[in-house]
Amino acid sequence: MTDSGDPSPSASILLVGSRGAGKTTIGHALARTLDLPFYDTDRLVEERLGESIPTFWAREGEEAFRRIEGLVVESLPGLPRAVIATGGGIVLRPENRKRLQSVGRVFYIRLRPETLIPRLQNSWGSRPRLMQEVPLEEEVRQVMLIREPFYLEAAHHVIDADGFGIFQVVQVIQKYLEEKCDG
Repeated sequence: MTDSGDPSPSASILLVGSRGAGKTTIGHALARTLDLPFYDTDRLVEERLGESIPTFWAREGEEAFRRIEGLVVESLPGLPRAVIATGGGIVLRPENRKRLQSVGRVFYIRLRPETLIPRLQNSWGSRPRLMQEVPLEEEVRQVMLIREPFYLEAAHHVIDADGFGIFQVVQVIQKYLEEKCDG
């Protein structure tokens, strides 16, 4: 895990990373452990849309989705202190990266493509394809090449989570938070 700046100990905890990194699952577990509310920006987007992301994406496209996602990011400062899981592409817009950092501590859950690909193959129907013309394996590698610098820019902390279970990642985050609050 690496460090980059640090918001106050009472700030929200945000999870960024690729699709399939386990942000929502980790976020739920972390919120229970810390007795905090949990939010998922994808669910907040769907509430705003009144329909699923894949349905909206298929009809309106990525740019329209990213605009709505940006509005959700703008609303995050109005939430109470919480654990917030984000969509994989939320870091694509510079204003989103800055806003996430201002809302709380941003943890990048980093996994190698070799770890992500099997996870995504098992859940592909619920996720819109980003590059229709290439096989999933190539899509994951290309998307990671594009997004990795943005995840790193947005993150205060990086957790290399390959080989970690959900609760190991939760423990790493919890230990970090305890050290920051005690130290």
